[in-house]
Amino acid sequence: MVDRERDSRVVVGVLGELEVRGAGGERVEVGGPMLRLLLVRLAVDAGRIVTTDRLIADLWPESAPAEPGAALQSLVARLRRAIGRAAVGSHPTGYRLEVPPTVLDAAEFERAVAEGRPREALDLWRGSPFADAGDAEFARAPVARLTELRATAIEARIDADIAAGRDVIAEVEELAAAQPLREGLHARLMRALTAKGRQADALAVYDRVRKLLADQLGVDPGPALQEAHLAALRTTSTRTNLPARLTSFVGRDLELEQVTRAVAGARLVTLTGTGGTGKTRLAVEAAERLLPDFPDGVWLVDLTSTVDVIAATREALSTADHPRDYLAARNSLLVLDNCEHVIDAAADFAADLLTRCPRLKILATSREPLSITGETLCPLRPLPDRQAVALFTERARAVSPGFRPDESIVDICRALDGLPLAIELAAARLRSLTPAQLTERLGDRIGLLDKGTRAAPQRHRTLRAVIDWSWDLLDEAERTLLSRLSVFAGGATLEAIEQVTSGTLDQLTSLVDKSLVAAAEERYRLLETIREYASSKLDGDETRQRHAEYYTALVERAEPLLRGPEQATWLTRLTAERANLDLAMSPRMFTARLWLWLVLAQLQDPLHWAETVDTDEARLLRQPTEELLDRLALEDGPATLALVVVRSGDNSRRIGGIAARLSESADPWRRAAGELLHGYVASELSDGGIPRAERHFAAAATSFRELGDQVGLTYALTFLSISQASRGDNEAALAAVTEALGMGVHVPTLLQVQSAQLQARTGDTAGARVLLERAEQSTPADDPVSLARIRNALAELARLDGRLPEALSWHRSALAIDHADAPTQFQALLRMNYALTLAALGQREDSGRQHEIAVKLAMRTKDAPARAVVLEAQAAWFEDGGEHEQAAALRAKAAELRG
Repeated sequence: MVDRERDSRVVVGVLGELEVRGAGGERVEVGGPMLRLLLVRLAVDAGRIVTTDRLIADLWPESAPAEPGAALQSLVARLRRAIGRAAVGSHPTGYRLEVPPTVLDAAEFERAVAEGRPREALDLWRGSPFADAGDAEFARAPVARLTELRATAIEARIDADIAAGRDVIAEVEELAAAQPLREGLHARLMRALTAKGRQADALAVYDRVRKLLADQLGVDPGPALQEAHLAALRTTSTRTNLPARLTSFVGRDLELEQVTRAVAGARLVTLTGTGGTGKTRLAVEAAERLLPDFPDGVWLVDLTSTVDVIAATREALSTADHPRDYLAARNSLLVLDNCEHVIDAAADFAADLLTRCPRLKILATSREPLSITGETLCPLRPLPDRQAVALFTERARAVSPGFRPDESIVDICRALDGLPLAIELAAARLRSLTPAQLTERLGDRIGLLDKGTRAAPQRHRTLRAVIDWSWDLLDEAERTLLSRLSVFAGGATLEAIEQVTSGTLDQLTSLVDKSLVAAAEERYRLLETIREYASSKLDGDETRQRHAEYYTALVERAEPLLRGPEQATWLTRLTAERANLDLAMSPRMFTARLWLWLVLAQLQDPLHWAETVDTDEARLLRQPTEELLDRLALEDGPATLALVVVRSGDNSRRIGGIAARLSESADPWRRAAGELLHGYVASELSDGGIPRAERHFAAAATSFRELGDQVGLTYALTFLSISQASRGDNEAALAAVTEALGMGVHVPTLLQVQSAQLQARTGDTAGARVLLERAEQSTPADDPVSLARIRNALAELARLDGRLPEALSWHRSALAIDHADAPTQFQALLRMNYALTLAALGQREDSGRQHEIAVKLAMRTKDAPARAVVLEAQAAWFEDGGEHEQAAALRAKAAELRG
């Protein structure tokens, strides 16, 4: 027998009858149909746990043995002896075929298909997948999926053969006859026939399949058949001058459908968009698809290098007649490409043709609308991430065949604004740069993408040439405004643009019409590529100074309004301006933004900017000193006082002094803040102060509610809820936290977790789970403390539901996160919760050790409620062990802490 423990690598073949081989290629015997069936069943879900119940049901679907669990264990033990113990993993709920050390031919097959290696994939195919499973229910779906993938691989291999000039007609005819409704095979048969000069046969195939689809499915031929039909028509007709493709069409399928529908319903359709968005390519693709609808021809008129629209059209039509005379009675489509530099002449020409040629339709491309009666606009936006990455990947593989995309490609495409031209130029750079090197150079996009294909029109050879073309078409006032707009980051409002740039609404509207400025939700922004170019044209620093002055004044005006009924409006506005506020950073801006950062709980931002500015508050954040803390604690600025509280930690003397001074203020907001701080001192920095804290938090909530300060109210209700829950009033605590969640403002993770825990404790475990899962999905990976809080709560929820293995998994996940910066009391509660789950699992000694750790951590804090909870949990552990005296002492101490 092969020593499977010495060399644990095993190759399992399921693409045909089960075949197992060792690392050296030697055959490994897996005897007996049940043993083979078990391995096949595990292979169906390779790398995933298959529960014991599922395995028993699938192995013995009709009648299980008397002791199915024991029978399954016996089979697993035999399988491990045959293929190696490491290959089959155990789990409390079931078993798993480990990948690695197991290598599965089905997985290799799928990978080869996905990576465009169809011949390698097909070489792995030996027969019907999972043949040893027979007609078992568990194998039907994977068999169907793999069979479909094989068909995909066969078609990809046929594509390669056709491209290489090989004769595959007989093979494809046989495959198409066996699968008469598989359009892709018929399309390939048509292409193969066309490639061999048999256009008539190709067209006959199309007519036959079109009728078959209509009769049996009631549908028209899909895009693949239509493209093959067009290719056959193009070789037998002179009804078009559309250029042949040099590259595949990637990423605009939805827009292609929109354009073809628009042309069907209108006589003039104009594709608009900034340079490099792919207007020409989309127009040509749409025109090819529409060719069957225009029996008198589809004609492309390239206006790039001409100012005589009529002459260019006459040349495209190959006629000496005036275009309106030639097209007067024809059912044709005219594609007027690149109208922007002759926009007035193109508009007049199109209007004249449409009036005099009733069967004519026009598809135009331009960076601005033609603005004539009956025009339908199809604005072309930058590519979304998924399509942008697909385009980058395809073009990159053309210059670097082994290229495989990773997460960095998304960032590259975003930095290039999703512009197809920029993406294609960047992908071409992979001839000499790695993706990492490319990313490093994206700060100078225009300089980086300064080389393009020699075959492209001059205006499309480089990114700079594309934008130069648009820049040259602007008048002086438009150029001035565009260059000044580059000082804004992330866009701006009309008010900001008028004050900072001195531009007018008419000028801004013109830039929007010319696809150089994007307008959405009352904000105007430049693509970063356009912004970089425009910035190079900016004359002097006066506009940048006006930008800094405007946004500093804006934040200073807003700062007091963030503590009243206008809070939500200003939070929304200032959040949208975050990039501009960062750009305008100065000592004044830093001080003005402190309260905004604190309200939004963006505490990393002031720490970051404190390294770059020099104010008392910044020095406090860099290195808090007692002298500076005491001096700033006497100031009245809410942001400064809040920073002192944050940096004072558990200094109850200083925080209590601030609370007392605020409570005596004539300003109602400061008095509310004083109540909040009094409650904080009583609950978290004092023993026995929870009843007093609850009164302060309730008073603060009432005041903030009257003032319309939703953020202040949210925090007051959060702490009130914690106090109410600590004395066991879960219903009141849930009501408080529910009101806080309904504020519609930034919700701290602590509040979400508190709400979920209270929902669970009052019986709504389903609602609690939804809230926690949503919170985990939305919490960024760079916020480990919040993730640890959420996963700790998920562990508690699983324990309450009796799902102890799941609870244990969540505990380990929470403990594995680096939460060294978390508050000590949370670290104590984390260990306490873990101890409770270990006890429920019967692991009493381990539970006791975790309780000890929790108590030691809790006793290092002044947080009385947290200490009380931890002591009560340890008391319950002692009671379970019969140590009632020790438990009673702990409960007495907890009661004292609660007051």
